[in-house]
Amino acid sequence: MNVEPLYVILLAPAIGGLLCYVLGRRMAPASRVAALVGSATALGAAVLVALDALPRRSTAIPWLDVGGFQLTLAFTANGFTAWLTVAAMAFGLLCVLYSTSWCAGRLNEGRYYAFVLWSLAGAAGALLADNLLLLLIAWEVVTLMLYLLVTLGPAEVSRKAAAKSFAILGFSDCAMLLAIVLLWTQTKTLSLGELASARVVPVGGAMVTAFLLLVAGALAKAGAMPLHTWVPAAAEAAPTPVMALLPAALDKLLGIYLLAVICFGIFDLGAPGTPNTLRVILMLVGAATILGAVGMAMIQHDLRKLLSFHAVSQVGYMVLGIGTGIPLAIAGGLFHMINHATYKCCLFLGAGAVERQAGTTELEKLGGLARAMPVTFAAMAIAALSISGVPPFNGFASKWLIYQGVLTLKSPLALLLVAAAVFGSALTLASFVKVIYGVFLGRRPARLEEQRIEEAPLSMCVPMILLAAVCVCFGVAAAWPAQHLLAPALAQLGVIENAEAQVMLSWTAEAMGTATVLLLLGVVAGAVIVWIGRSVKIRETDVYLGGDVNYRPSEVHRAPATGFYMTVREMGGLESLYDNAESGAFDVYHVGGSYGIGLVEALRRLHTGLLPLYVGWCALGLGAILAVILALG
Repeated sequence: MNVEPLYVILLAPAIGGLLCYVLGRRMAPASRVAALVGSATALGAAVLVALDALPRRSTAIPWLDVGGFQLTLAFTANGFTAWLTVAAMAFGLLCVLYSTSWCAGRLNEGRYYAFVLWSLAGAAGALLADNLLLLLIAWEVVTLMLYLLVTLGPAEVSRKAAAKSFAILGFSDCAMLLAIVLLWTQTKTLSLGELASARVVPVGGAMVTAFLLLVAGALAKAGAMPLHTWVPAAAEAAPTPVMALLPAALDKLLGIYLLAVICFGIFDLGAPGTPNTLRVILMLVGAATILGAVGMAMIQHDLRKLLSFHAVSQVGYMVLGIGTGIPLAIAGGLFHMINHATYKCCLFLGAGAVERQAGTTELEKLGGLARAMPVTFAAMAIAALSISGVPPFNGFASKWLIYQGVLTLKSPLALLLVAAAVFGSALTLASFVKVIYGVFLGRRPARLEEQRIEEAPLSMCVPMILLAAVCVCFGVAAAWPAQHLLAPALAQLGVIENAEAQVMLSWTAEAMGTATVLLLLGVVAGAVIVWIGRSVKIRETDVYLGGDVNYRPSEVHRAPATGFYMTVREMGGLESLYDNAESGAFDVYHVGGSYGIGLVEALRRLHTGLLPLYVGWCALGLGAILAVILALG
C-alpha cells in the first residue's frame, strides 16, 4: 500500500510524540529512540516530497460543510513550501539528536520529546496547509507547544515567561482569526490557491484591517518589534535546545513564510519597487527592529538573552527585504530566513554546550574555553561571523541581496534603510566580538580554573558541525540555493518568473563569489603574515601588575568581556532609552497589562453586590441591543 508522503510528514512526529508522552520519564532511553525515529521519518518524507513537488503536490480530505462554509483538510507542497518543510524537519532532527545528551537527567524527557515532536507536526501542518483556517490551527499548535516547553524550565521564572509568550502570541493569533473572518466575508474562500489567483487589493477599511492583522500575527511569530518581548523572556526560562528549535528556527520559518504569503499570495500591494503606505510601514518596522534589538543585545550579560535579542534583530532584515517588493530584496529576505535559522540554531546549541560543560551562560563568569571546547568554539565562531554578515559566510550572501534590492527602490528612504541595515551588521559584529572573547578567548575565571572542562558529547557536537558547515556552504556556494531554492520560491509566490529569477540571481551569485575569492586571498595573506611573525622569538609572560612579574592577579583584576560594552549604555541619549526599555516601557505585554489592570479595577467598582443595580445593567444592555436591531431594520 502506498502512503502519501505528505501525511507521513504530519503523522510521524505526531505519533512519535504520543509514544514519547506515554513512555514518560521512566523510559527515557526509549523516548529518545522514538523521538529520533519520528523526526528522522518526517525528514525523509519531506525530502521525498521536495524532490517531487515541482510544480506542486496536493492532497485533500473533506472535513466540514456548514451553511455554505466548507473546510477541507487540504495540504499542498510546492517549490517553496516543500523545501521549507525539509528545513524545519532537519532542524527538528538535529535538536532532538542534541537533546539526547543535553536533556539527560535534567528534564522529564518523555514530555520534552513529545512537545518537540508535536511542534514539528504543527510546523509542517502550517507550512503545507492550503487553507488559512487550517494553517491557523496548526500555527496555534506550535504556540501551545512553545508554552509547554517553556514551562519545563526553572519554576521560578518559567511560569511568567510561558505566560508572557502565550499571551503575546495568543493575542496575535486572535488577530489573525479576525483577519481570516474579514477575508472570508469579502472573498468567500480561504483556500490559499484561490486567494493567490484573485489577490485582494488592500483598499477600504475591512481589507486594510485584515492585512494589518495578518501581518501582526506573522511578525509576532517571527519576533519582530514591537511584538518581540516574548523571545528574550523565553530565553531566560526555556531549555536551551528549545530556544534553538522554536524562536531561532521554526518560528522564523513560519512567521516569514506567512509574511511572504500575505504580501504576494493573498494581497496585491502594487508594482514592485513602488513604495506605498503599507510597504513603507513594513520597511520601517524592519529597520527599527534591526537597530533596536541589536542595541539591546550590546548590553546583555547573559549569553542566551544576548542571542535572543539578536534573533529579534535579524528578523528586521527579512521584513525589510520582503517589504520592498523588489524581487532581489525579497529573495534576500527569504534566503536570510533560512540562513538565520541555520546560524542562530548553531549559536543556541553552542550556548547550550557551554552551559552544560561550564555550568553557566553568564559572560562575566566565563572565559578561556577555546582549548577545552575546540569544536564548540569553531562552530560558534563560524556562526558568529555568519550572523555578522562577514564574507564568505551565508549571512553575507543574504544581506548582500537585501542591500542591492533596497538600493533600487524609487524612494529617498533607500539610502537611509541601507545605512540602518549596514550599521546593524556592524553592531552585531561588535556584539559577537564580546561573545567570542568572553566565552572562549578571555582569561579563565578562578571558578573555572578549578574545574576540568571538556568538549561536549558527540551527539551535541555533530549538530553544531553540520550547521556550521551549512553556514560555509551557503556562503561560498550561494549560487546553488539561489537557483534551486530562491528562484522557485519567487516563482511560486508570483513575484517573478522562474527563468527570469534564475538569470537575476545567477549574476548576483557570481558577484558574491568574486567578493568571496578576494576575501579568501586576504585571509591567506594574513595567515602568511602571522606565520612569518611566529618565526620571530617573542617573550611571553603572564598578566602582572605594577611591574611585579611574580604577582598573580586575583579575580578582582580580571577584565571580563562585558566591561567595555557597558560604556555604550552611558552614551548621551542612550541611557534613558535603555532604562525605559528595561523597565518595560516598550513592552506591549507590560503596557497592555498595566491598562488591563486599570480596566479590571474600574469594572470591579461597578460590581457592588446589589441585585437591583445588576438588573438595571441587564435592562440597559437589552434595550441597547433592541435599539440596534430596530435601527438595522
